[in-house]
Amino acid sequence: MLHAVSKNTIRESGARKTFRVFNVLFLTLICVVVVIPIWNVLITSLAKDQDVMGGVFLIVPPSLTFQSYARVLHSGYMRGFWNSMYVALIGTACAMTITVPLGFALAQKRLIARNFFMKLVSLTLVFDAGIMPLYVLIRSLGLIDNRWSLILPFMLSSFNLIIVKNFMMSIPESFVESAWLDGCNDLMALVRIVIPMSVPILAAVTLFYFVSFWNRYTEAVMFINNSSKYTLQVMLRALIYQSDGSLGEGNVVYDNTKMAVMVLGMLPVMLIYPFVQRHFVSGLMLGGVKG
Repeated sequence: MLHAVSKNTIRESGARKTFRVFNVLFLTLICVVVVIPIWNVLITSLAKDQDVMGGVFLIVPPSLTFQSYARVLHSGYMRGFWNSMYVALIGTACAMTITVPLGFALAQKRLIARNFFMKLVSLTLVFDAGIMPLYVLIRSLGLIDNRWSLILPFMLSSFNLIIVKNFMMSIPESFVESAWLDGCNDLMALVRIVIPMSVPILAAVTLFYFVSFWNRYTEAVMFINNSSKYTLQVMLRALIYQSDGSLGEGNVVYDNTKMAVMVLGMLPVMLIYPFVQRHFVSGLMLGGVKG
């Protein structure tokens, strides 16, 4: 009997080792597939003009120079960067200002017609009015060619609201009730008790909102006509698919300059993520516990 148990244990251990080896190989392959394009973008952006002629795919840097970055920093593409940064920062701040109190309110069981409001929120996840009604709405509000047209319609995400609400429902009611007994109103209880305990989910949702506003492209093409108000994503697409003279270097834009603009587009998210990644997974897991 003991011999059979030992044999089964060894057999199970061997299967687990095989699974781990396969898992490591598979995840390594996925990482290589993801990292190589990013590495190519970075290396190409640091190469000299003559090293990127002919559309070569660089893995090993033949040369290192910041010439393309200096070119971009003194070009019109920085205007697009600051337009995107304005939309992302203001949009994220406004979105969090709406999402957090609304999520707290929906998490309260004493809220009148709470289930009705939750059904309305969930309904927007299934049905979408479409692009044309949105354009008509923006035009009727006089927001055409205004950067607020990229912010106001997207200041509330139903998905983000639901996970914030679910997380706040997991906070013991005794904490909030103790704040009320100490004389706090709902706003004070939210600020002093709920928000400090909701840092993981708020970090994740903040990142979601920032990335969403930062990558806003289709709406920028639809609503923005003035080229001085273009976001970086709109200018980057024009740069990739056509050569122009906006850099002051004639009519030729080399691949290293295009890649430098791409790095500029990735930079804000790459700088923010290390500060929120330790809260990211735990926030999403806890936000999906209760419904």
